[in-house]
Amino acid sequence: MNGGLPPLLLGAGGRSSRMGRPKHALAYHGASWLDWQLTRFRAAGGTRVHVVLPDGTAPPAVVPPGLQVDWLFQPDPAAPMSASLGLAAAAVLAEGWAAAWWLPVDVPAPGPDLWRDLWVNWQADVHQAAVPAAGGHPVLLGQGLLEQLAHAAPESGLRLDQLLRGLDPPEVLLRGSVRDANCRLNLNTPAAWEDWLRGEAERERE
Repeated sequence: MNGGLPPLLLGAGGRSSRMGRPKHALAYHGASWLDWQLTRFRAAGGTRVHVVLPDGTAPPAVVPPGLQVDWLFQPDPAAPMSASLGLAAAAVLAEGWAAAWWLPVDVPAPGPDLWRDLWVNWQADVHQAAVPAAGGHPVLLGQGLLEQLAHAAPESGLRLDQLLRGLDPPEVLLRGSVRDANCRLNLNTPAAWEDWLRGEAERERE
């Protein structure tokens, strides 16, 4: 592996039933929320992304410059998140990567420092996974976990948080040192989304 960030697996393949509309297409700063997520990953130095969308969704025609994006389509948006995880894990393993990030689309992408902190420390002493200091996302998944996710039955309901709880820190689960409030947010309801927008407006006025 080189010094660049491994691929991002961005999960947006669900029904968005609690939000009531596709989360990746929400309008944000004159573009879509998906565009903002991808731009944040690019700002950290990422160049490769696999985005999981519901089957039948038309992907955007334009992505942020400097990114190579592949679109994966979840045939059953009502399936557990493990189905999207498995789909994305299989795609990145087929490319020969030994690690990849997992980020659900409803968790705001953190700033560049956190991505780099996790990646540099993971490379120094390879772990099965790396997570932000206080938990949450993104999660950096090593090859063993990617293979486990890729080979799980789509309907298994295999939960990533349960897999991570089964690891034995610090030998196999790395916790980063950089903190970012975005990592533990879940913008999966209209109320959460409106709170986020209000908070962003307040920060811009400061």
